[in-house]
Amino acid sequence: FRQMDLFTLAAVNLVIGFFCFFYFGIDYRRNPKRHYLLDFSLVGAVLFLQSLIQMLRSHFDFPYFLGPATVNTLTLLFHFFVLSALYRLFELPFRRFYLLAPILLSYFVLLLPLFQQEQLHRFMLGFSMITLINSICLVMLYRVKNDKFAGVITFFKFVTIFNICQTVLRSGLFVTGKYGYTMAEPNQLIHQFGWFSLTIHSALVLTGGLIILARQRQMALEARAETDPLTGLLNRFSMQERLNAELNRAVRSNQPLTIMIFDIDHFKSVNDKFGHQIGDQVIRAVAEVTQATVRNYDLAFRIGGEEFLLCLPGVDQDMAKAKAELLRQQIEQRAILTDQPVTVSIGFVVATKAQSLDELIKQADDALYHAKRNGRNQVQSNHVRQEQTASVNSVVLG
Repeated sequence: FRQMDLFTLAAVNLVIGFFCFFYFGIDYRRNPKRHYLLDFSLVGAVLFLQSLIQMLRSHFDFPYFLGPATVNTLTLLFHFFVLSALYRLFELPFRRFYLLAPILLSYFVLLLPLFQQEQLHRFMLGFSMITLINSICLVMLYRVKNDKFAGVITFFKFVTIFNICQTVLRSGLFVTGKYGYTMAEPNQLIHQFGWFSLTIHSALVLTGGLIILARQRQMALEARAETDPLTGLLNRFSMQERLNAELNRAVRSNQPLTIMIFDIDHFKSVNDKFGHQIGDQVIRAVAEVTQATVRNYDLAFRIGGEEFLLCLPGVDQDMAKAKAELLRQQIEQRAILTDQPVTVSIGFVVATKAQSLDELIKQADDALYHAKRNGRNQVQSNHVRQEQTASVNSVVLG
């Protein structure tokens, strides 16, 4: 009956491992840049091999080097690949060789007579290394900051704590049973408990991997909804929310914030002369120059056919003028079309006090209007226009 219990648990693990290996492996082939999927696939592979060996051992005699030594090493590799998958998911540096080498070395250590003859030594070596790997994982999970995967982090914290607790409990039961403090013959019970715990842990890891994939797909849908398909820039869908968040952050930190609007000069003539396909290429080229010019935390939106908006946190009047001129020059020098130059007109406003987003966008749009009215291919600031208006009013009043 006990033998059948172990066989059943091994069969369940075999199915879980098979599913993990193929499901995550197929997904990795579709998304080869997501290396954590490869690790989850390897988790399934080692679980499958471990379970297969255990099922065969229940009916056939295996030599020691294919039995306990191999099964214990595969168990360590199972935990290692789970750890590696999470490090890769969160894009954290992880020197895998420094942990993988001792795991592979442990296989040869288990071949020593000391470990072949005494089950206690084999168990304690495996328990200690499993606890070490899971402790590294738990520390990483508590240190990592990733709002996008907050639910995944919480789930794997639970999984890792469960695995550490069951490993410590098993090691305590084994040691106390070995010296007669708990049960006269604890080995078979601990062996069953170990495989049952592995089954639960494997199911939880599989569930965690599926949660990660579901979250990735949800994020991809959200990004697709917020991204302009032609340029890869953000679109108007999330502009209001994102800009309001940046404006509130600037007010709280007492930092300037620049809103910059620009569009492509004489774009209608480009479409009329070269066609809409070339017009789309011009828009993409302008977007590429824009992305290469702004910082990685600046926000770039395509808000109309040939109109763009930039949100530049921490950029004051002088910096905004310099950045706008740089962007204008970079686009002009790109030589996007051979038959005629492609230029942009830029208007911007710097928020230095609490202002509504609508007011700022209108002021930046007014500055853009004056840049186009004054001859295009230039930069205009709402701040300069306000100074000019104040100067005219003083002359009139004088």
